[in-house]
Amino acid sequence: MTHEKIFKRKDGSRVKVSVWLYVHLNKSNWGYSIFLREVESDRWIDPFSDSEYITRVIKPKFKNTTKHDSFDNYISKKEIMEAKLELWKIIKPV
Repeated sequence: MTHEKIFKRKDGSRVKVSVWLYVHLNKSNWGYSIFLREVESDRWIDPFSDSEYITRVIKPKFKNTTKHDSFDNYISKKEIMEAKLELWKIIKPV
């Protein structure tokens, strides 16, 4: 089961988090992925695989540092949890 939630940022950009829950042999696992929609753009992009975005934004941002790009740069753990809880309410497990 999957669920998507869109968060709007102060600069007008949007972040879409897609969360999913899958169960196998009585074990449940959560997963998520994120997509960005820049200001004045109609296209959702994956910030980790879109080569144009990586070249234009990510490489210059982390050029002279040992830091690297991660999910934390786009969405907070609280926002991910919010999307998970919405999915949980939709499923309403017994």
